[in-house]
Amino acid sequence: MNNIIKRLPVIFIGIPSVIYLVSMGGLPFSILFTIVLLLCAYEMLNLSKKNSARPNTFVVMTSIVSIAVLYYFLPNIELIYFLVLIFSIVIMTIYIETFRGFSNPTINISTTFIAILYIGVLFGSMIALRQFDTFYGTGFTMCMLISVWICDSFAYSFGKAFGKKKLIERLSPKKTLFGFIAGNVGSFSSIYILNYLQVTKVELSLSSMVVFAIIIGCFGQWGDIAESMFKREVNTKDSSSLLFAHGGFLDRCDSLILTSPLVLIFAMTLLG
Repeated sequence: MNNIIKRLPVIFIGIPSVIYLVSMGGLPFSILFTIVLLLCAYEMLNLSKKNSARPNTFVVMTSIVSIAVLYYFLPNIELIYFLVLIFSIVIMTIYIETFRGFSNPTINISTTFIAILYIGVLFGSMIALRQFDTFYGTGFTMCMLISVWICDSFAYSFGKAFGKKKLIERLSPKKTLFGFIAGNVGSFSSIYILNYLQVTKVELSLSSMVVFAIIIGCFGQWGDIAESMFKREVNTKDSSSLLFAHGGFLDRCDSLILTSPLVLIFAMTLLG
């Protein structure tokens, strides 16, 4: 009961706030989402430090902010700006590492790059997706969030009730094959209903809905498994306690990290 009470503020305040910010879009959403990216990066860096790595926090944070700015100005910027940023990050990381004096420089550089790519490039692409929605008048970001929540709920509820065969027990002991399939059913059902209710704001064909649902159902759940892999390596249950009984921001956002760039590519391909 005490655990449920601790979850209530996030459920009744956090979720409506997220829906409101996504519906608003623009600069307010991008700024607050960038703060979420930085918190997720902070948690990920702390996980890597438990494994004796010494990632460059300054490079990670400045890189994520820079990537978020570039994503915000999509689709009005050219590829060359991304290339310049990536090259600069690589050069700056290697250059600074030569002066830091820590052991295991290869591991330090690798964990720095992983945090930038995983949080900044992949998860940060949600800013670009929301800007895409604004530019084209679509609703892919909102549909993705709702479908991910429904997918997670289906996977958890049906997996717990009926699941027996484990999916990848060494990484996520509670996830079952039945739950994984149920999550995909939930993602397709939600996409179908959201398309019928015109939340997508663009008519999706059956094949497009299937692709959209696979992105949510498969890669959303795999994002959760990937984070479990990171945490299991350092024998940690939650990425942090910033959200009380809900764990950390990385725990709450893991299902969106792989889906955000794939939904962006899907949307750009569909309307390109």
